[in-house]
Amino acid sequence: MYTNHTRNQRLAKALAYSGLLPFLYFPVYLFFTGNNVIFGFDVEALLVAYSAVIVSFIAGIHWGIFLFKKGSLNLFLCSNIIALLACLSIFSIFFLNLIILILCLFFLILIDSSLFNQQLLDPWFYKLRLQVSTLALLSLFSYGLIAL
Repeated sequence: MYTNHTRNQRLAKALAYSGLLPFLYFPVYLFFTGNNVIFGFDVEALLVAYSAVIVSFIAGIHWGIFLFKKGSLNLFLCSNIIALLACLSIFSIFFLNLIILILCLFFLILIDSSLFNQQLLDPWFYKLRLQVSTLALLSLFSYGLIAL
């Protein structure tokens, strides 16, 4: 029998991994079709917008940790700066927006590592964040290489 905690972990994992699907789909689509338009939408714009939303969501998790687990003021400031940079990436030119988003995700991993070392992130969640963020980073990087 599952406890609420176990169910919540399973749900978080399912949502996190399903959230990777757009990251994985867009580079594969571009690679196999060579087409940067899908259903009338620019694939790059979709990937950048989705990535900015995900970066902002993760930054929001950090903000929640600051508010409810007594993280440092630095955590609060960094999470907001990263979310703003991700939003600004939407208005940047191609490759610059990918670089901004890759750096945002990388810094979020560094913040997660610090939070884990301070025992503000549970080990299972830290592991999940590392796995999902690494795959998202590889997907953004591969999209940039394919788009060259």
